[in-house]
Amino acid sequence: MTSPLTRHFIETSIRELDYFRCSPARLGDDAGYKEWQHFIVHAEGIQLLINFNLLDDRWAASDGNRQVQRVIAIARTASGWTGGIERIRADDVDLRPGEIGARFGRNSLAFEDGRYRVRIAFEHVAIAADLTFEPSTVPMLANNQPLSRTRVVSWMFVPRLACTGVVRLGSKRYAIREAVAYHDHNWGNFAWGEDFAWEWGSALASGPQDQWSMVYARMSDLGRNVSRGQGLFVWRGAHFYSLFRDDEIETRYVGRLSAPTPLKLPPVMALLSPGGVQDVPARLEITARGKGDNLRLVFLTEDVVQLIIPNDADVDGVTVLNEVTGRVSAQGVVRGSVIQMDGPGVFEFIRP
Repeated sequence: MTSPLTRHFIETSIRELDYFRCSPARLGDDAGYKEWQHFIVHAEGIQLLINFNLLDDRWAASDGNRQVQRVIAIARTASGWTGGIERIRADDVDLRPGEIGARFGRNSLAFEDGRYRVRIAFEHVAIAADLTFEPSTVPMLANNQPLSRTRVVSWMFVPRLACTGVVRLGSKRYAIREAVAYHDHNWGNFAWGEDFAWEWGSALASGPQDQWSMVYARMSDLGRNVSRGQGLFVWRGAHFYSLFRDDEIETRYVGRLSAPTPLKLPPVMALLSPGGVQDVPARLEITARGKGDNLRLVFLTEDVVQLIIPNDADVDGVTVLNEVTGRVSAQGVVRGSVIQMDGPGVFEFIRP
């Protein structure tokens, strides 16, 4: 049970860190900005990914109106993946820098009374949601992390929340009650197709009495030969507990995920990225050692959906964001505490 003082600290921290920055191109800066608010829900019978997305259109005719607003909503059930991406007209967006709340057409994000409220109502895909996310962990800010030789990205994340609400997929209704969830917020000025890649993952203990939460991130060059930074973040209950960094971490890829015809979004981009999944492991093993501590995390991949993004400067190339669901187990000893964890995970693998 989170104490009132801790809940107040979590709420205050989120208000200070999680506001929209928005594109500096509106002030005459270079166009290349990207920002997104991302939510993941692991509920009985359904997994859901929601993303409020901002990006600069490098080819826009007007220098003062380059920002594009999109919403992504993807759900996985026993029937497979469904979802889509909707671009929202600028005159149907209510968004102010410095605020957490925003409206993207019929979709909205708010932070009120210490909770996120997310509403989704797509026009062209039969997916809708009305969800409340109650944070149960103190957020973390990783500011200006090296993405490439000249680019950085900033990252705010809340590793564990409790999600309650309703999701509708077509005529089917899913009632969600205190499901484990994850949230992050990312922003930076960079171009898809530049010499960078990342791997990121969220791992949440699923037992009601087991409050371990973990987040993994690795930045590298596009060929993934040179690591530019990596970290394995560990929370116990509401509080940040430990961090393994850089040469304290070894990563091993085993096999290849078998998904010959994954859902690709937007669907038209399947013309530029046909075929199955080429470079996502069936099993990811992360071994961390440092300061007398040791932790081994294993992610067993189950399914994948691909977001296909045209490169910003290379008109012939695309960047593929593989959103991979699966199960995570972790064992080890950290700061004298024995960790035995099992739960759901979502990992993201960027591939050219």
